[in-house]
Amino acid sequence: MTTTRRSRTTRGPATSVTASSVVAPVSTMSYAPSTHPPKFITAVGVGFLILWVVALMTQIQTNEAFITNAGQINVYHPNWAILWQPIALIAGQQSPQEAIATIFGWGIELVYLGFVVGYELMQHSVARSGALMGRIFKTGSWIIVGFNFWTDYNYGTLSTAAWGHIAFAFITGFIVGFFGTIGLALIEHGWSRA
Repeated sequence: MTTTRRSRTTRGPATSVTASSVVAPVSTMSYAPSTHPPKFITAVGVGFLILWVVALMTQIQTNEAFITNAGQINVYHPNWAILWQPIALIAGQQSPQEAIATIFGWGIELVYLGFVVGYELMQHSVARSGALMGRIFKTGSWIIVGFNFWTDYNYGTLSTAAWGHIAFAFITGFIVGFFGTIGLALIEHGWSRA
């Protein structure tokens, strides 16, 4: 799909823009030289990914706690069965209530991960269905991300005080938002130097 657009700063000729140019290319920026050994960089990257997976599972649990009225989750004992839920859902191994909780929890988390991986790409793909659908998705996805923070605030905690709820919601969202991409970048950098 090719469209034309005129620059607002100059009144020159129209330039051509294709759909593929809407998404920015992956950074080809080189990293600053590091004196750390490649295995150490890779190990730190693996640490980031492990904490990312734990925070991801915790966010899914807080979303499910809302739909199942389960109350606050135990953040000190991650439920690794969360990672099996989509497979169990597809295989038909869940009760109706478990299936609803899985769709709800994972659906919210996938929208949040979509924000992390490529907000503009998500918007562009939905906008293909029309401007109205694009606006509905944009508004709905921001509401879903806000709801994700709200469930983290209400169903996960670092203490019983309000500051513990806020701190938990902030740090969990921060870890899920950034640690996965940081971990992958560190592992890639460590392996490229090995």
